[in-house]
Amino acid sequence: MKNSFKQNLNTEEKIIYLKTLFYATTNKFIDDNEHILAQAKELGVTLRDLRKIKKAQKPESISNELLQINDLKIRHYFIREMISFAIVDHEISDEEMCQIYKIGTAIGVKEGKINDFFLWAAAGIEWQIEGERLIEDCF
Repeated sequence: MKNSFKQNLNTEEKIIYLKTLFYATTNKFIDDNEHILAQAKELGVTLRDLRKIKKAQKPESISNELLQINDLKIRHYFIREMISFAIVDHEISDEEMCQIYKIGTAIGVKEGKINDFFLWAAAGIEWQIEGERLIEDCF
């Protein structure tokens, strides 16, 4: 899937995407997260519209939102991004992992694929840490 897929999302799908990312963070306010602010800017969502997004309280709320998107490939991408945000934002708890699995399987993503997404995200963090170590080893 090309990175430009986000530009092809309609307005409602962009908001669902941002809600999904917001759910995966520990932030109480959506505009407190620099990564979400960057995504909103890339999507062309204004700060005013971004601030209208309320944080979902239950996994079912996000699942129901995601089921509004007919394209299963896009739903897969949203789950992958949700995992990426959850891991980068903080150390992910077992409960948070279970919630992501619950959301993913509820919207048609197979458990094995969710496992793959978690492994992908963990490998990315390991890659970043190794890159930092390589620089530190120079001095």
